[in-house]
This record gives sequence, C-alpha cells and structure tokens, in this order.
Amino acid sequence: MTGNGSRAERWVATRWPAIRARGRWRFVLVRGVAIWGGVMFAAMAALMAYRFGIHHPRLPLLVGIALPLCAIGGLAWGLLTWFLNERIHHALTTSKDIP
Repeated sequence: MTGNGSRAERWVATRWPAIRARGRWRFVLVRGVAIWGGVMFAAMAALMAYRFGIHHPRLPLLVGIALPLCAIGGLAWGLLTWFLNERIHHALTTSKDIP
C-alpha cells in the first residue's frame, strides 16, 4: 500500500498486526490505562495543584478521586481504540481478498 488510504488506514495496515499479536489486554493496559490514563492523571493533578495550591487541604482527596477516574477513562480509551483499529484492519484485509 503506497500512499493509498487515510493516515489511520496506513498505520493500521503497517503497524497494527504487530501490536495485535501482543494481545488486546496488553494494548488496553499499557497504551490505555498506563499511558493515556497516566498522562491524563498527571495533567489533572498538575492543574488541580495550580488551581487550588499544593497546600489546599482537599487536594489529596481530589487527586485520589482523579486517579481511578483516569484509569477508567484509559481503560475505555484503550478498548475503544482496540475495537476501532480491529474494524479498520478487518475492512482492509477483506477488501484485499475481493478481486
């Protein structure tokens, strides 16, 4: 595939098979919960510390609430991304089989 299709289709066609071979839950936990959820948690914690100050008495509670919410968001992002990439991959592989 040289230059055909969208950027997402080219990415799925070239990189997705190797990522897919490692497994769904590894993808969801590493890229979803750890990376996406971790970045969101760090950003939210920094913004809350900036907004309320690091000595605010409820900052630990707010950060404690943000942690599981970001993990759940990362889990949802990982699963959604997995299923969308699987759908694109399936469409690309079945369209190659049709003459």
